Amino acid sequence: MIILFSKLRLVLIIFLVLFNFQKRSFSNEFDNISACAGVIMGDGAAELRDLQNEINFDNAFELAIKAFYGEGLSQARSNEDIIIAESIIASNVDKIYMQPEWTAEVYEEVIRCYRILGLKVLEKSEIIKNNIGLINQYLSKYKARLKRMINAG
Repeated sequence: MIILFSKLRLVLIIFLVLFNFQKRSFSNEFDNISACAGVIMGDGAAELRDLQNEINFDNAFELAIKAFYGEGLSQARSNEDIIIAESIIASNVDKIYMQPEWTAEVYEEVIRCYRILGLKVLEKSEIIKNNIGLINQYLSKYKARLKRMINAG
């Protein structure tokens, strides 16, 4: 009886550890996509500010939002996960937008994030397509806000 209880306890511990690791990996992927979404939004914002290139801003913002929501809507997220993801986006927008001088590392990060988000949009294309109305609402709302802040500064 004691051996059976010990084995059951061991299996339960292994299950809990694996469950925790799996949840963390989902959060890590969402955090990574959020970070790249912020980088790409920051790049688009810098293009709008420095070159008055509204098309590049629109395209960058659309890619970032679609990748973010494609990943975000792929499973249920806690309010904490969403708040953290939004904070990650905001800090990375600032990080890229406020760069006084772009280094090779910054360019590499921006290019890497364009690739990651492009692949994420392809991977989550069905989710994006099924939720395009909701995504477009957020896209229009937040894009207009960010444009307004850039143009005011």
